[in-house]
Amino acid sequence: MHSILTNITQELATHNCVLATVISSTGSTPRSSGAHMLICPQGKFYGTIGGGLIEAQVQETAAHFLEGTTGAARLHSYVLDNTKAGALGMSCGGSLSVLLERLTPDQYAEFAELEQIVRDGTAQHREAFYVQHGDDWIHLPATDVAQHPDYADALHCIRTSADNQSHNHPLFVSEQPLHYISETVHPPATVIIAGAGHVAKPTAEIAHLAGFSVTVLDDRDEFANTERFPNAQVSVVDSLENILSNINVHEDCYVVIVTRGHAHDKSVLQQMLTTPAKYIGMIGSKSKRDGLYQKLIEEGVSQEAIARCHCPIGLPIGGRTPEEIAVSIMAEIIQVKAKG
Repeated sequence: MHSILTNITQELATHNCVLATVISSTGSTPRSSGAHMLICPQGKFYGTIGGGLIEAQVQETAAHFLEGTTGAARLHSYVLDNTKAGALGMSCGGSLSVLLERLTPDQYAEFAELEQIVRDGTAQHREAFYVQHGDDWIHLPATDVAQHPDYADALHCIRTSADNQSHNHPLFVSEQPLHYISETVHPPATVIIAGAGHVAKPTAEIAHLAGFSVTVLDDRDEFANTERFPNAQVSVVDSLENILSNINVHEDCYVVIVTRGHAHDKSVLQQMLTTPAKYIGMIGSKSKRDGLYQKLIEEGVSQEAIARCHCPIGLPIGGRTPEEIAVSIMAEIIQVKAKG
């Protein structure tokens, strides 16, 4: 869900939206459990649950569900047989169970807090309760559910079920009269670019297109600004020698070191080697690398730590221009990410 959290808070600031979550899938459907799409008024949407006929059906259903003054939810099943899939140029068939949650502006604070916690690099658990009233499911705060004696038995069953299952994917439980959805939202895979020069710019754009959250840090505001990096979180730091005071580096971070000089590269690398970042890459030739590594060893950095650094950075595809180098950098990052 992290990829559309910002969209949720932006939309909830002024109007309702519908969050579609794939709860389960069978057969050869294009997206599995955990895929999300946000449907908004006037046909606007974010994210995807796979495209094609099923996604169009979900959007149509959600459009009729947008109106209302309270949070609500419904579970829908969608079937895509091979004949219809083929007619759309797709080879998959199967079915999806999709939970539609109508979110209202009074839930803005909840999602804004969730977004901030996840943005800061901490996984956060999100849960929502819906109470059956006839054909409708009405949203109730968790505190109201916990304090209501009529819900005690159902709540106990839900908590027991939740404790016995992994939260890697959305968990949906129905225990009349309650319906419950929970999900752990993890910080997004983040590309951190130290340096805002000519290689950083296309690297940031390609990282954004590939679905990464992007952060760019430099000590020069004429380079580090939103005009040059419209799809990144840009921070002008006081000093690259104390870069970790400006960012939280978690285990799903991918660090790209492309500063304007060897001394800055060395300083940033030395700091990043103390973090749990999944990938650390530094631009430069093998001769530059060897000399820099030797200085780090003399200063007490271990060979094991230094071995974490990818230098020269990127896959060796022969790129020469900043754009080609950016492609090689992101190709290597995607390869590391795919290996887990």
